[in-house]
Amino acid sequence: MALTLRSQLVTAVCCAATLLATGTAPVVAQPVGPSPAEQLRRDTAAIRDIGVSGVQARMIGADARQSVATSGTGDLRTMRPVSAAGYFRMAGTSKTMVATVVLQLEAEGRLSLDDTVDDWLPGVVDGNGNDGRRISLRHLLQHTSGIRDAMPGYTTPEEYYQQRYTVYEPQQLIESALCAEGLRAS
Repeated sequence: MALTLRSQLVTAVCCAATLLATGTAPVVAQPVGPSPAEQLRRDTAAIRDIGVSGVQARMIGADARQSVATSGTGDLRTMRPVSAAGYFRMAGTSKTMVATVVLQLEAEGRLSLDDTVDDWLPGVVDGNGNDGRRISLRHLLQHTSGIRDAMPGYTTPEEYYQQRYTVYEPQQLIESALCAEGLRAS
């Protein structure tokens, strides 16, 4: 039987009044699973458990709140635990992912590690002693191509925080990799 809007409103008000009169509060949905900070702590423990001597992980949320988790030993001589206040150099995982895809494509016969950069990006790598006709995909994967790292180096945490959201266009990265001075952060 379909209820009218008025009867639905009356039913809702009666339910609310009953809950208030009996002192029963409505059930509020709780998030399922661990909090992000707890998950970070679990993840660092899991990394330690597979054999890494010490792990520090830092997560910065969209609201700029930080969570730090550590696990294991920071100094194997003294057995000092990993410090939550320590600094560590950041490294990207994209190189590993790109290498994995390139090796999968090679296994499928869609490319060869002996293909040149110029085979795939004709005329793009040409300048400052770099010649895409002489640089193979194997050279790129082995970091033996002679092409310099296009990203700026961060020497202090402050430099990283100032530049971490800088976005570069592909052409800027190519030009930076091919020039002697490298990329200047804006």
